[in-house]
Amino acid sequence: MPRWLAHTLVVVGWLLTPLLAWGASYFGVWLGAFVALRFSSPLMMLVVAGLGAVLVGFVVLWGWVRFMRRLPHLLSHRMAPRASEEHSAIAAAD
Repeated sequence: MPRWLAHTLVVVGWLLTPLLAWGASYFGVWLGAFVALRFSSPLMMLVVAGLGAVLVGFVVLWGWVRFMRRLPHLLSHRMAPRASEEHSAIAAAD
């Protein structure tokens, strides 16, 4: 994989973080509202839906940030060596 592509994937991944957090919280509020239908108090319904948004949003964001922190290491195994390192990589292979 070319180095520029690996760096682009990392940048795009970090730029997608707010969008992913928004989508996860939206899914969480939808799930929380579905569960909140069992309550009769409107205030309790809002609290349950809000907690669903916070919980799902936080869990997904936590997992995404952990993945993005490991992404450069995962991509480094697939990246082509730098031009200055090519000769030493070829010499080490012999």
